Amino acid sequence: MTSLLAVLAVGLAAVQEPAEVRAFEPQGFVTSVTVEIAAPVAEVFDAATGDVTGWWDHSFSENPAEMVIEPRFGGRFYERFEPGSDNGSLHARVIFVNAPNQLRLHGPLGLSGRAVDLVSSWQLEETAEGEATRFTVELHMAGEIDAELAGIVRNVWQHFIGARLKPYVEAGCHLAPEAPCSAFAG
Repeated sequence: MTSLLAVLAVGLAAVQEPAEVRAFEPQGFVTSVTVEIAAPVAEVFDAATGDVTGWWDHSFSENPAEMVIEPRFGGRFYERFEPGSDNGSLHARVIFVNAPNQLRLHGPLGLSGRAVDLVSSWQLEETAEGEATRFTVELHMAGEIDAELAGIVRNVWQHFIGARLKPYVEAGCHLAPEAPCSAFAG
């Protein structure tokens, strides 16, 4: 068996050119984003899961057919490129859900193609006044990532929750997801 492996190794070396091998220093980072949204917790959770195409604006396809976060354990966060197509991207898996207060995603999201382990934990809680939802996303990142990229990931989540989900819900766009959202007009 050992001689067979040696013959295969020599044969492959003769056929293939040597590949470049680059090392990277694995690193880890933790950060969080908190945004208050003027709506009840259950309403915000429902708008933040299911079909998120109306407010999630980062995708691999220029105009994805759908972006879906399935709010159940083992659920997927996926992007389908064209209607009815099997082409798309699995952004993450739902590894924990306690609706409507918690959801945890495990997956590379937009960092697909890198050696990255990313866990995004959502915590939704009623504010002290009871008139809004405090939405916190805690990010745990490890792997082929540096401080600059970790900061970009945090800023992207700030964008998703603060600049997309918040105005989407507060303008009532989640109540008529097929209609153009007035929060993003202009």
